[in-house]
Amino acid sequence: MKQAVTAEIVAEAARPLIDGTPTGVVELMPRGTLRSFMVQGPSPLTIRVDEDPAGRRVDVEARAFVALQTATDPPVVPVLRTRHVLFGKDGIERRFLAYDWVDGKVLSAPMPRARAADVGRLFARLHGARVMDLWGRVPEGRLSLLDAYKKTVEELRSWIALREQDGLGHDLLTLCLSDLSRALRAVVVAQDNGFRTRRRRVLCHGDADPAYVVVRKERGPLMAPLTLVGLDRAVLGDAAFDVASFTVAAALDDDAEDDFIAAYTDTSASLDRKDGRFIQRYFACKTLELLARPIGRLERISRIKRGVEPVLDDAVTALERESEAAIVDVANALTSLKDLAGRARPTTVAEVRAMGRIVAIEDLVLAGRTFRIALTGEPYTGKTEVGAVLARRLDHAFLSMTTLSRALALVAHEEKLEMGATGREVGPRALVRALFERGFSMEPLSSPPFYRITLDDVDITDRLRSPDRELKIRAGAILDDEAIRAALKDELERRFAGKGLIVEGLFAESVLGSRVRSFHLTGDAAGRQARLMAHRADVRDQAFSEDARRQDPGSSSAGDVSEAEAAALLARLDTEAPKAPADAIHVDVGSRPAAAAALAVLLHLLPASRRGAPDLSNRAPL
Repeated sequence: MKQAVTAEIVAEAARPLIDGTPTGVVELMPRGTLRSFMVQGPSPLTIRVDEDPAGRRVDVEARAFVALQTATDPPVVPVLRTRHVLFGKDGIERRFLAYDWVDGKVLSAPMPRARAADVGRLFARLHGARVMDLWGRVPEGRLSLLDAYKKTVEELRSWIALREQDGLGHDLLTLCLSDLSRALRAVVVAQDNGFRTRRRRVLCHGDADPAYVVVRKERGPLMAPLTLVGLDRAVLGDAAFDVASFTVAAALDDDAEDDFIAAYTDTSASLDRKDGRFIQRYFACKTLELLARPIGRLERISRIKRGVEPVLDDAVTALERESEAAIVDVANALTSLKDLAGRARPTTVAEVRAMGRIVAIEDLVLAGRTFRIALTGEPYTGKTEVGAVLARRLDHAFLSMTTLSRALALVAHEEKLEMGATGREVGPRALVRALFERGFSMEPLSSPPFYRITLDDVDITDRLRSPDRELKIRAGAILDDEAIRAALKDELERRFAGKGLIVEGLFAESVLGSRVRSFHLTGDAAGRQARLMAHRADVRDQAFSEDARRQDPGSSSAGDVSEAEAAALLARLDTEAPKAPADAIHVDVGSRPAAAAALAVLLHLLPASRRGAPDLSNRAPL
């Protein structure tokens, strides 16, 4: 998402609100799509703008500000001046709010014990505010510990699924987090059974963090010493989750935590909001929060990678920043919950970093770049699937030499029929031109057969994949014709000039011309044999004669191949397969899925400075 709100636009929006002309606009650290500006002048203001035109976070924060301005005395939030819309330089309106600038300093983690009691009283006043008018107008947060645990597990699964789609298999990082989540389940279920009494919903900060607590420079009876900001994620939920989130984010030691909780409970009691089960619920929520915090960040990473959650800066930069923060949070979770994890000592950040990668960003780094990629390999190493994965992740065109040759044979056959009884043969260049002029295209797919072929706006995928022996023989002869390959090379160069192209199969390198990046796939024998047996219907006619099929009608008619037959056919195909190009980079697929092989290719396409440590970036799955 591009930033469309400039300092000049913010100054213009603040002009009616400030007593005079703004003398300057300073942008503070953005948070997601929400940008914060300090407008300097006689009456300084903070202006918060949501760059997402569809976002409603500014509305939530404004409602929380209005409610807390009258529900707490003295108010725990600054004075809200306005909530309105402004137009970015792209002409699209965006929501913004303005409140009085709080002159002070925000807290940081680890938070010192000296402020723990003050912050405890601040959050008690926040949660003690009676804000019935916010029902239905502010999102609802978590009340059940078990529901919160289920949400955490779902986010963990979402992140692991994204990694698998990217080609990253299970490693020590995923195993540690999965084991820890399973160990937490027994604790959460037991604690939740004790918390089934109905709990009061209160207004929670939603993202309680020391960075959103401002210590005022000015003091007075009508002014609270601490002020809360950043309420754009405010929810109506259980106060124990909010308090647990803050103590984990603030990295409070035992003494500071005791002061914080004591001040919180005493203030809640003085506000007639005493909760007899709060202490038990708080420690249960904190235990879960230690794991939920890093997993929530990992789920945010998966949303950014999928493009579901917009970010203001470059997606690669955002993912790298979030990944480093996630590694720190995971180390803290493994250390704090080491008893549940079966560990006897703390886990360092370096150890977590060595466990595995958070997410694969190779395709994002390579976005916008174009390549000419030739994919060859041993029979049944999944070249077509790997090529389709690469084409989708790089947004390149994809062609398979086998299907291309069959399409040429089909067109040649039809052209001869159209020319009448003379049976004149079409010249190589005319044949290739006729194929593409009839709208030949090959769309990469994520499911078998991993492509869709159209000709004359008609899907001919099944027709080209049919066990038509005559079509296959004609197609093989076309591939062997050097003149056809030369014509293909010129036509591909003309049609895909300046565009990325991936060609898979025999003679892929020769038809791509110059600037080719060649990759040769090798695989595990058992994996290749399993693929061959899965493709039994496609290779049955190549493998066995008619006599053999009559002798054993049971297996061949059902499309099954025995392991011995598959091994024999695979050995024959290996002896007939051409050698790898001299300059090809060998990629060992092993028994890994196609996404992992595609990731290995993407790694080789990266600049050398971006490849990182090979033991982390290309590690085989456990």
